[in-house]
Amino acid sequence: MLQLQPMPKVITFDCYGTLVRWHDAVRSAAHAILARRLPEADAQEQAAILADRLREAAVERQKRPQFRDYKSILRSALAEALADAGHTAKPEDGDTLLRVLGRIEPHPEVAAALDRLRARYRLAVISNTDDDLIAGTVAAIGVPLDFVVTAEQAHAYKPDHGLFLHAYKTMGVQKEDTIHVGMGQFTDLKVCHELGIRSVWIDRVGEPPNLAWPPHASLKDLSRLPDLLSPE
Repeated sequence: MLQLQPMPKVITFDCYGTLVRWHDAVRSAAHAILARRLPEADAQEQAAILADRLREAAVERQKRPQFRDYKSILRSALAEALADAGHTAKPEDGDTLLRVLGRIEPHPEVAAALDRLRARYRLAVISNTDDDLIAGTVAAIGVPLDFVVTAEQAHAYKPDHGLFLHAYKTMGVQKEDTIHVGMGQFTDLKVCHELGIRSVWIDRVGEPPNLAWPPHASLKDLSRLPDLLSPE
């Protein structure tokens, strides 16, 4: 059960998927890339497969010990995903991917929920990304955030504890001063469970819960989050 005592000072959020339409954006980029190679019907049919393979390849690269910026990871992951599908990557493919992912629109309820939360808490994003790549997406959310902490700043990708610990140092808080809100079980709930961080899981797709990393609360989207975090 989610406890509001001690009262949090900062509500931290994963961005991609939790706040913005990450999966739709990746599929859109995959479709645009395939449409240069295939008839429209085939591009539509194969876009989801390419998007899934791209995400898998990117996550695998984030686990490697030598840190690389996220844009480089995305380009190399796309090249691998395209090769798996029988295509050769071109520089313009990576450009298309980064352009689409440079500004991702928020889920419809996000702005209103964050605006309500701002009246009581400071708000922060902790994200596996680069500073410049996420800037347009933060602007698209349309609600001021107090902190945007990225993997580029920490030289660590979730679920590495280093990104969260860097975020707390940057914000000048302890983990007990926060509640983390995220969609990713492996990237976010795993860290929260291991570090003892209060967590809210945003389960947008009806994903089976991993019982090894139970959240303190679960919601289908952010619409009820302000009420959940209200001490009254």
